[in-house]
Amino acid sequence: MITKTLTLNNIERKIFWGLLVSLSVVVSFYLYSALAITLAGVDRNNINRTLSELSNNVGTLEAEYLSITNGFTLSYAKQLGFQETKEKFTSMPAVTFATAVDSETRVAVAR
Repeated sequence: MITKTLTLNNIERKIFWGLLVSLSVVVSFYLYSALAITLAGVDRNNINRTLSELSNNVGTLEAEYLSITNGFTLSYAKQLGFQETKEKFTSMPAVTFATAVDSETRVAVAR
């Protein structure tokens, strides 16, 4: 019986190991990417759950705020010591400004 052995020279061994290392890098990157996507999905679900809980809390607080503010009346404010303000009217004097730097002419502006 005749047995033939396959002999690999040096360049073929380098190519084989290079392909094997490349394949292991690609598989490792694939596994890392799959894990990262899975964890991101889980985090997104947790964030959405927390967001919905906060939205419910905000709705409850808004309803409570509106019910409290509807309870403020003029008599309640007077009972707390607040007073109504008296109307005060003031007039502003006319403002004058120069139309040019060298000009002595003044223009009156009424507000």
